[in-house]
Amino acid sequence: MGRILQAVIVLVILAVLGVLGYAYFGDMQADPVAQRAPVTLPGLAPPAPATETPPAVPAAPVVPESAPVFGGSSAPAEAPGGN
Repeated sequence: MGRILQAVIVLVILAVLGVLGYAYFGDMQADPVAQRAPVTLPGLAPPAPATETPPAVPAAPVVPESAPVFGGSSAPAEAPGGN
């Protein structure tokens, strides 16, 4: 009977130490750090600009009439689709 009582007392002491340890160490948390992240909610996006500029279209290069013609005769070319 003495050994059982000794085992119970040891287990009670260990349980008390476990509860005290959990009370001390179990409550520790990391230091709070402020974090910010931009969030765009659906339906609440900023409105599109009122005037949109069309993309720039490069102009056709201007060739002076006196420029040499490469790869063919020096006669003026016919208009496309002409008869």
